[in-house]
Amino acid sequence: MSRNPIAAYEHRSGFRLGASVGFKDFLWEALFDPAAGVDMIGTAENLAREYGLSREAADAWALRSHQRALAAQLAGWFDEEIATVRDESFEAEDCLSRGIGLPRGVSQVDRDSHPRPTESAALARLRAVHAGGVQTAGNSCAVVDGAAAALVCRYSACSRPPLARLLMATAIGVPPKTMGIGPAPAIRLLLERSGLRLEQIDRFEINEAQAAQVLAVIQALELDPQRLNVNGGSIALGHPLAATGLRLVQTLARQLRRDNLRYGIAAACIGGGQGMALMIENPAFNT
Repeated sequence: MSRNPIAAYEHRSGFRLGASVGFKDFLWEALFDPAAGVDMIGTAENLAREYGLSREAADAWALRSHQRALAAQLAGWFDEEIATVRDESFEAEDCLSRGIGLPRGVSQVDRDSHPRPTESAALARLRAVHAGGVQTAGNSCAVVDGAAAALVCRYSACSRPPLARLLMATAIGVPPKTMGIGPAPAIRLLLERSGLRLEQIDRFEINEAQAAQVLAVIQALELDPQRLNVNGGSIALGHPLAATGLRLVQTLARQLRRDNLRYGIAAACIGGGQGMALMIENPAFNT
């Protein structure tokens, strides 16, 4: 995310004398929906108004996210799913050398750096992104760098017990101006196709794009928050685009295995007006 460029879109044919040299933030371009004419924070504000969500409720969810992520980090919960990054070079035949270079003075990175101690008063002092809104820098997902990887294969090809069994996935469209509600209908469709009820799902991981967004999904589904994001979410951990989805699934699968639970659902909203959800089963579940 930190490598998103500042780009010039209008100068392929050169510069006219005296013309302004316009640049755009490539990251912001990805976070603005030209169809609905609203940025992603604005879509959460639309949900806050629709579902009657207050600034206090949004800040309380952000505080919960940080507190749970910090507690899980202190307990070593994330260690198993994090690969330590160090200065390293990679060589392959017929390829140029590639490598990873950390900032000066940093020898390795082995934990998420964004979760931090905070308190309600500190969150309340932050200015809303949009005037009169509920979303701030403190109760929105963090912009961080990250990557995730997993091996997906047939069960018969596994040489050792897999972490999770993928049962099904859904993708569904929603109005772009309220894209954050996407996980709710995506989860409903999963349940409809699986024949399971909401109360039969042991754990949920739903991306915390914004606090108002995830609170709206909770309200729409009448979801028990105690089964959701039990180790914190993207407000604390960050939301590296394209890596978050797999991070949710890995965290979810490990919860099911640790607590001998059977079913879990991971879901996320998608800018432009989509929701996606994925259901997994713990193959080691023992009744």
